[in-house]
Amino acid sequence: MTQSEILPAPLSAEAAAQAIADLARRRGLHASLREAQQAWQDVTAQSDAERLAAAWALLFQGHTLETVPLSLLTPAQLPAWVLAPNQVGVLLRLADGARHAEIVWPEAGEAPPAPSAFALVPVPPALAAEKIEVERKQRGPATQAILAAIRQHLPLLLRIGLVSVLVNMITVVSSLFAMQVYDRVVPNSAYATLWVLASGVLIAYVFELLFKLIRLKLMEASAKRIDEALSLYFFEKVMALKLDRRPSRVGSLVAQIRDYEFIKSFFTSSTLFVLADIPFQLFFIAIIAMIGGDVAWVLIGFAPLCLLIGFSVYRPLAAVQREQSDEVTRRQGILFEAVAGAEIIKAQGGESNFGNVWLRSTRETAKRSEKLHLLSAYAQYATYITQQMAYVAVLTVGVYRIGDGELTMGGLIACSILSSRALGNIATVTQLLLQWHHARYALDVLNQVLSCPSDDAAGREGNTSSAPLDLAINELRYAYEGVQVNQLAVPKLSIKAGERIAVLGRNGSGKTTLLKLLAGIATPSGGDVTIAGLDIQNCRPSWLREVIGYLPQEVRLFSGTLRENLTLGLSLPSEERIWEALQKTGLDVMVRRHPLGLNIPIREGGSGLSGGQRQLVGLTRLVLQEPRIWVLDEPSSSLDKEAEERLVLMLRNLPRHHTLIFSSHRPGWLELADRVLILEDGVLKVDVPSERVKAVQNGAVPRPAAAVAAQGAR
Repeated sequence: MTQSEILPAPLSAEAAAQAIADLARRRGLHASLREAQQAWQDVTAQSDAERLAAAWALLFQGHTLETVPLSLLTPAQLPAWVLAPNQVGVLLRLADGARHAEIVWPEAGEAPPAPSAFALVPVPPALAAEKIEVERKQRGPATQAILAAIRQHLPLLLRIGLVSVLVNMITVVSSLFAMQVYDRVVPNSAYATLWVLASGVLIAYVFELLFKLIRLKLMEASAKRIDEALSLYFFEKVMALKLDRRPSRVGSLVAQIRDYEFIKSFFTSSTLFVLADIPFQLFFIAIIAMIGGDVAWVLIGFAPLCLLIGFSVYRPLAAVQREQSDEVTRRQGILFEAVAGAEIIKAQGGESNFGNVWLRSTRETAKRSEKLHLLSAYAQYATYITQQMAYVAVLTVGVYRIGDGELTMGGLIACSILSSRALGNIATVTQLLLQWHHARYALDVLNQVLSCPSDDAAGREGNTSSAPLDLAINELRYAYEGVQVNQLAVPKLSIKAGERIAVLGRNGSGKTTLLKLLAGIATPSGGDVTIAGLDIQNCRPSWLREVIGYLPQEVRLFSGTLRENLTLGLSLPSEERIWEALQKTGLDVMVRRHPLGLNIPIREGGSGLSGGQRQLVGLTRLVLQEPRIWVLDEPSSSLDKEAEERLVLMLRNLPRHHTLIFSSHRPGWLELADRVLILEDGVLKVDVPSERVKAVQNGAVPRPAAAVAAQGAR
């Protein structure tokens, strides 16, 4: 029985996602329902069994599923999936004597369904994965992805090559037709022969048109499939880059990712038509040799000359193009930065400053563009003159061949037609080389960007559902990329599950950095941060986002509706849950006043909403997320007094086993804290109970014992 015969009725997306999340949990892995639903939607297969396997492999790198008959299944292979019409269950125990097999069905009803005779058994990563990882590192992630996409669509590309062969073979028909007309039809006035030949040529032209349309259709189909696979891959890779290890200028980063378009256009455009046509130049020269004999030597001599012209300008063209590409990237970075910061630029009257920077970049781009066009024009004109000289030489040699009786008039005309076609494609080599260089340079840039540390590194599967979520820091150091001086140094820190921690300090003392490290957003330069005894850098990102809720100082909103922003990354919570969260944060007042309710349109960045409203949206997100660890960076910085009091009350009523870590410059927030951490110049100076700091503020503790604490708390 094949896998396609295992399951007669299709699985629903909800049942599949529930099954994936359930089996992952029982296998010590982690996948949220939303993550499982997305994986199920991203893969296609002939059967649900194959689709489950593909979704499993997509979620857990290196993991696969194998189909095993129930009769051959062993207890060591459990838990596993068994399939039934429209359902998938988790097999926990095999039948043994009087005991029946234990299968957990999501919707069993009174009579559980009969499982299929096969089970889908998860298989952990094989040793072969190490070899694949080595190959990926040698080639670069972008190169590896593109080669994989090309290999996947190789049959389609081979069809394009086959159609190109047919198109080039039909091209010879024109020259042979001209030869027959001049040699046989004209001298003998053979009009019947003329019409037969003309009809045949017209039929050939119709086939040529059809073949070219088929080739274009195949190319568009391959371009669409490859683009769908690669564009999503690159987007996910860019989103997975560690925030503090990616290129610092976002505009330049976006421009570098845009270089993917050059790679796609090289592999999926008419460039490949030229690449497929070039080998046929030897075929055309061979036909000329058969017709005109020594006339072929003219082309054999001029073809290298055309190539020499192309190669002579390749290096300077490539160098200028590389400089221009870098300058265009910088220019787009300037534009992005200016548009994103237009409010500050206008407020400070800095338009002229950015205008001068933009003008300098424009001049540099124009200067390199001018040089690029001059070099390209030189190659184009020189190649054109060479082609004309070759045409004259073909006719000249052909006349002598006619005088010797070795060539006919029709043969000479046929040779001239074929020579133009042969040298025409060779002349495109310069442009082809230039496009290849641009694509290769863009590929190098992409490889460099995607080689930055990423959150989706293989092996990040750590998670737990039972251990207390204690946080701990050991010999932690943090420095920004390329900076030698540590911005933060914490030798030791332990936070038990359920503790309330206030992080205090002056501006720039390292509070935000510490919170990002505890939330798993930033990456330590040295030492480690652990959660439930697991290195936070080895934990599955989706599990971290599920158990840790992080609120940054500035909440970023995205184009769409308020509902879409509130449920971002969540498994579509119910209307009741959303309204309950809105009431907890006080955002329900704004929603009730607006006629569109939860469908309030949100513009890019949340423009149109006040800073306090954006902060309330971020807080409501966290309430819907229901994390077990709350990490809040200045959560009330933009809130009015009433909204702040409501927030403090909500946080005070958090379940006792939930951990709360926050930074604030407002003294009233100390009422929420059990402990206070005070940072100064990136160093943890004080770790004391909150009562100690309150006593210092009230003057109950004499100095100098509390001097440092009092200074840090101010």
